[in-house]
Amino acid sequence: MGKEATKIQEGGVIDYTAGGTIANGDVVPLADRVGVALDDAVSGETISLALDGVFEVTGTTADTFTIGTLAYFDAATRMVTTDAATGSNISCGIAVTAKAGTAAGVVNVKIG
Repeated sequence: MGKEATKIQEGGVIDYTAGGTIANGDVVPLADRVGVALDDAVSGETISLALDGVFEVTGTTADTFTIGTLAYFDAATRMVTTDAATGSNISCGIAVTAKAGTAAGVVNVKIG
């Protein structure tokens, strides 16, 4: 039987062709997960996209995050939420810091 897979790269960072303008640090929605842009780009340029790591992201004011809470990226608001169902929210990982549900703020999210 022949080889079924050949390793190409580690996978924590991949090449990604921008479909529009992207800034370093932007959360980039993919089919079923997100990546974080490590470079600036305009449409058609190839950039590095992180698929794992811990990133500080703005959380929705109403949502409470505790360590381990599943986080979803809302592309419309450009924030993380605990709501998996609204619109096209995409799974982005788990919270590794807490955020009260009564205040605006950031939450650190382990993507991947």
